[in-house]
Amino acid sequence: MKKNESTLIDKKAFWVFVFQIFKILNGLVAILLLPLFLTSRNQGIWFLMLSFGSIILLFSASQNNIALIFGAHEFKKLATNNLKIVGRQIDIDNLSGFIKFSSIFFLKLLTWLSLLVLISFIFYINEANSLNLILIFLIYVVGLYLYSLNFYILSYIESFNKVEYAYKFKSILIATIIVSTIYFLYSDYKLYALSLSVCITMLFWFIYFLYKFKNHIKNIVNKKNQFNKYKKIIFLNYFKKNSFSMISGFLLFQIYTPIVYSFYGARYSGKVGLSIAIMTALFAISTSALHAKLPLVAKLISEKRYQEAYHIYFNASRSSLLIFILLLLFGSYLLFNVNFFNIYQNRVVDISSFFILSAAWFFQIIIYSLVMFTRMFKRELFVIPTIVSSIYILIFTIVILKYFTVKFIFLGLLSSYLFGLPWIYIIYKDFLKGKI
Repeated sequence: MKKNESTLIDKKAFWVFVFQIFKILNGLVAILLLPLFLTSRNQGIWFLMLSFGSIILLFSASQNNIALIFGAHEFKKLATNNLKIVGRQIDIDNLSGFIKFSSIFFLKLLTWLSLLVLISFIFYINEANSLNLILIFLIYVVGLYLYSLNFYILSYIESFNKVEYAYKFKSILIATIIVSTIYFLYSDYKLYALSLSVCITMLFWFIYFLYKFKNHIKNIVNKKNQFNKYKKIIFLNYFKKNSFSMISGFLLFQIYTPIVYSFYGARYSGKVGLSIAIMTALFAISTSALHAKLPLVAKLISEKRYQEAYHIYFNASRSSLLIFILLLLFGSYLLFNVNFFNIYQNRVVDISSFFILSAAWFFQIIIYSLVMFTRMFKRELFVIPTIVSSIYILIFTIVILKYFTVKFIFLGLLSSYLFGLPWIYIIYKDFLKGKI
């Protein structure tokens, strides 16, 4: 029995790790191929579309997190047999009521949010071929809408303790986007490579999931039972808290490209976008050492073996920080000192701006480690610091671009971490001492 459980845990961890690898590769595709296949202007438009689309992706991540947590709670008295839910009928009805309520709730919000993002882009874009860019972005938004639905379905499956199945398909979904993006870029589809790769692949998988789970979907739609009113209040409150985190996440990392586009145009916004993409990739690679340990840490915490969990997590965090520093030094040397990479050097911000950004991401890894550890205890303690930091960064960046040199564009991000880290560390220490 223990051997089977150990194997199951290993498979879960394996597919979570594979998913992280594909997410990293998806980011690397843009970093490596865009300077080769797109002009500097189109590179800027590409990252501008990514920034607007990230609002939908952040909402998708937020709703998936809620679906996972609440779905697991409603499912705790049930079991699965080849994806078929078994247990008492009353518990199955309660689960169906929750899925029906939350699905309708999220579908409405996702639809309105997608329309709002599309309309905002239409009014924001200021290019000679705006109509063509709007068409590209429309296809991209449709693809992101389908992407959100696909991952939403998989999050419910994951909440039924089918982690291996869910992450296997999440990995496949990302892999198909990567392959199709490479194909469309090599086939000279230019900016259409972004929209077509997401839209076509996600449409295929959405049709597949509809067919695969058609009986489950019919049963849920036909159920007339209502979700518990008290649980609805808890659900909505949790959603509000996650929404603040979603907005803050956008302001922290995605607002730069639209702001720079407004002040300096597509070419420089493309430099900013690619620079942030490089840091995002380095962050994802380095934190893989941390994510690989999360299933084990979560298991130890559930068993109340807190000291052991803390020790393993601390060592993994330290490894992530060391990997980031080594990759950053090696990558910076290649980028700014090796002639072979000149084309990339001309597509990123200047060296002083790049190292301000690098320093900010160094502190981001430290803060991320502190935040993730508290989340292992199902605690969300840093909403207010994140919101304050996001507003500060937004205002500071606009002031820098309006009155000072663009070289200091990332100074707001760096200073927010320098000011915010002591605050976050105090909250973290109070949590460890059981004060909050």
